[in-house]
Amino acid sequence: MSMPIYSKKMSYSEDFADGLQKQRGSEKFCDVVLVADDETFPCHKVVLAALSEFFETMFDSPFKEEKQREVVIDLSPEQCRTLLDFIYTGKNVWETVDDAIDMLHLSHMYQIRSLREQCLKFLYDNIDKEYSLRLWDVAKLLDLRDLEEKSSTIISKEFALLSTTEEFLQLNRPEVVVELLGKKDLNAEEETIVKAGLSWIESDFVNREIHSDVICKALKTSSDILSDLLSECDFPQLRKSGIFTEAMSKYGQTQKADWASLNLEECLVVLGGNDEGSNRNVICFGFRQKKWFTLPPMQYDPKMYFSVCTDRCKLYVSGGFGKGTGFCVYDAKENTWRNLLDLLSPRQNHCMAFSNEKIIVLGGTDTINNSNFIKEIDVFDARRNCWSEIRTTINQVVKSSAFCVSEGKVFLFGGICPLGKKAEKLQYFDMREGYSAGEKWCFIPEQIRVQARAVVVNNTVLIISKDGEIFRMKKNRGDYSFEKRGCIEKFPRKGFGVCELDGKILIVGGEKDFSKTKDMVQYKPDENFTFTMEETMPLSMSNFCYAHMFVKRENLTNECRNQLLTRQQ
Repeated sequence: MSMPIYSKKMSYSEDFADGLQKQRGSEKFCDVVLVADDETFPCHKVVLAALSEFFETMFDSPFKEEKQREVVIDLSPEQCRTLLDFIYTGKNVWETVDDAIDMLHLSHMYQIRSLREQCLKFLYDNIDKEYSLRLWDVAKLLDLRDLEEKSSTIISKEFALLSTTEEFLQLNRPEVVVELLGKKDLNAEEETIVKAGLSWIESDFVNREIHSDVICKALKTSSDILSDLLSECDFPQLRKSGIFTEAMSKYGQTQKADWASLNLEECLVVLGGNDEGSNRNVICFGFRQKKWFTLPPMQYDPKMYFSVCTDRCKLYVSGGFGKGTGFCVYDAKENTWRNLLDLLSPRQNHCMAFSNEKIIVLGGTDTINNSNFIKEIDVFDARRNCWSEIRTTINQVVKSSAFCVSEGKVFLFGGICPLGKKAEKLQYFDMREGYSAGEKWCFIPEQIRVQARAVVVNNTVLIISKDGEIFRMKKNRGDYSFEKRGCIEKFPRKGFGVCELDGKILIVGGEKDFSKTKDMVQYKPDENFTFTMEETMPLSMSNFCYAHMFVKRENLTNECRNQLLTRQQ
């Protein structure tokens, strides 16, 4: 017997779906009818239950839905038709973002995983500023963290425009608006952000006046600015509101915030990382604009193994293989570099930290003789512009340690000791008391003794291993200990940069699988969630120096592109 010849090839799944659709269309073997607004949809229990945990539970329950033929569902006929078309064919039948958002809600309501994934793929492919606010709101409601981060990035970039749209004014959940207005990386002037908060209340004053307290608290601005905007802009109901006036007085700061008055932008600054040419180049990533910029190059080439630290708007650079006693500062307000007094001794692979107008330099080795470890701790007084003597030394000589500043102490985590031995115990220098200490019983976990990075997030010290493991340093009655808190995806990598960003950890660059990378990853410690940013570094880098600081926004004009970083300076 010969097989029939078909003009179109069909896979098993297509053939199966086509047969199911035909049976639904002819109502053959249908054993349940869904009713949506008096319109009926005959279908098959087994098909509905196979795709939807909601229907499976319904048909398997001892309640009336299990036995009755008709089931009333709270959907419009069009929604029911689209939902059933997907269940029977597996194909998305929507063309707009609005429809995909609608189906995304249904995927959660009816617990259909494949529908959820197709909706998310469609939304990821079509996300733009027009829908970013709605998608951010939906993502937070449904706990879709990847979608939340993608839309959040767009909102931050375009907030100046989005804050004036009906989409923003129609956000109904006050907790979402509060979180949005409190974001540190909004690419907008303070006046724009404040005006957005006031406009949101005014647009639905009857229902939103009661939220004046939380909105004023989130804005973190002065009463003077709030009063000026009330008188200058069209806010007739807010002007008369006693509730808002009280909130304004309660949370309005006495002075305008420093970063706002100087128009500073929070940035991650990157220096060095070039193994072949010069390391004078300086680039930075602006958190609000989500762009990389070039800053003036250093006055000399430190080559490799130098160290950096920051004081809000000042970036200090010291030592290195190129100029072991070199010491200079970049002023982000003036956009200029200047040399400072040389280090008291040449250093490389050392640590440098800033606290209370003092710069502490410790650890490392001599640039002439790499086997000569330096035990002295040097302190530079930034106010007096001089080095001061200190009579204590580092507890255990070490180089290439992970380090950070917390509670007035410079903590050193691991590193390399003489003869290549790994440092096993925690040590620190107390900048207020002027002494160094080694914690006798506090051993550092093996994973973070070398090639680790340390960062402070919400007053908590976190150390990241080259495999992405996160360890939290704990203090109990003066004693320190470590506990593992989670693991960052997109690892292992070494030579990466790290800084705190709005309660998250930002990881940039590094070396993965013997190749340098330029990717940028965010990690939320409280959720153990990793998110890959769309932005990347201008070029692949590892083993660079990095610092978290503020740069005057008018100095962020030279956008950094690959062709600008020729490494020829």
